[in-house]
Amino acid sequence: MRDALIDLGEMPAGEAEATVPRPPLPYRWILGLLTAVLVVLLGGGGPPPQPPPAPVVLPIDLSDQIQTDRDRLYVVGQPEPFGTVVRTYVIQAYHLPELTPLASFQVTVTGDVYTVAGIGDDVLLVGYNDTQSAVPGLMAVRAGVAEPIWKRPASIYGLTADRGQLLIQEETVPGRAEGHRVWRALDPRTGVVRWSVEQPAGGQVTMSAGYYWAGYPARFFTVDGDGLVEAHDGLTGTVVTSTRLPRPPGEDFVAWSIGGLLVAAYGEDETIAYDDQTLTERWRRDDVVLPEGGYPADCGPMICLIGFINGLSVVDPATGQGRWHTDGYDATEVIGDRVLVAHTSQTDPALAVVDPRTGGIVEVDGQWTSGGRGPEPGTAWVYRHQAVGYALRYGILRLSDGKVRILGQADRIAGDCQFTAAAMVCRRLDSSIAVWRL
Repeated sequence: MRDALIDLGEMPAGEAEATVPRPPLPYRWILGLLTAVLVVLLGGGGPPPQPPPAPVVLPIDLSDQIQTDRDRLYVVGQPEPFGTVVRTYVIQAYHLPELTPLASFQVTVTGDVYTVAGIGDDVLLVGYNDTQSAVPGLMAVRAGVAEPIWKRPASIYGLTADRGQLLIQEETVPGRAEGHRVWRALDPRTGVVRWSVEQPAGGQVTMSAGYYWAGYPARFFTVDGDGLVEAHDGLTGTVVTSTRLPRPPGEDFVAWSIGGLLVAAYGEDETIAYDDQTLTERWRRDDVVLPEGGYPADCGPMICLIGFINGLSVVDPATGQGRWHTDGYDATEVIGDRVLVAHTSQTDPALAVVDPRTGGIVEVDGQWTSGGRGPEPGTAWVYRHQAVGYALRYGILRLSDGKVRILGQADRIAGDCQFTAAAMVCRRLDSSIAVWRL
């Protein structure tokens, strides 16, 4: 069989050479390869992302106000009767992101409600501006009960993570010049006072957490008029350690608790930093460190000095030496170990990420606005109004490199949106509330 021949015949003289037909091209294989390449180039290595689910919509009136608090949305209704001094507000609580109704609260105050904070599902703290006494007011109300549980002429100054202890600030003689500030820790459910510390005459009180959404201070410090400094436990109010300044505080004296330090500044003459746990001196400088017309912020491991006029500076807490300075930004926000800076006064907002350790700035491409701390460490929520129409795109900013991952688009949006860990809450053109699950 190996020597067998196959007779192919003879080609007649003068005829063209026979053409052997080519096999068909593997179109399916080529199309499959092109499809895979396009998916990688256009879809990031996977199928195209699915559009976000439709929002949950809650109809409310144009005059109603909203506030988010963790996984809660509170709708503060228009007070009745309208235009009177004594006003009754109905505040509805909803669970986010599905907008499940939780409770209804009723408060009657002589002024405007400006903040609320939930204590569980059945008790609500309500802060208001008392138009009759010109001092702030604070009360706790229970769902379905018109009379408040307790009421004081005070402001919220701190709230523990478990909402078990409330720190307030009030005056010894409310609305009078001769009054002194006093800080009290309360049981927020009952209003029972657990401890009180009055601001020393000619002295100061300072703590790291300024308002309830910033947390609750682990320690706070009193500075007497004669220079005695006492460190207090934030939960019990007891004195845990003390020291004495080299001289009494004067008119230009200011103290800040920031970055593991208690910083005492005598105007432009001298700045002294103490360890906030032991009150031992860490460093001393013969000049001003704290910003004029600004405030310090913990940018661990650095201290950011945020000036309303003089831009952003960074100080090394170990030495007190300045590391770098930048101008041109009029808004700052500390998120983890990065600082978001922005040009909010410009027609087109510009956002950038600053590394406080090096001063390195990464510009964020596009006209994005920060929506606050993001879902994961090292991220921030961002949103961007479209140039045409009332659409708003939203996404997640990665702080390490300034890249934005777009999550979706919201339509018919009036103004800005609020972000929580699981939801984006926006007002629409028809005044309704729309909530997108994140």
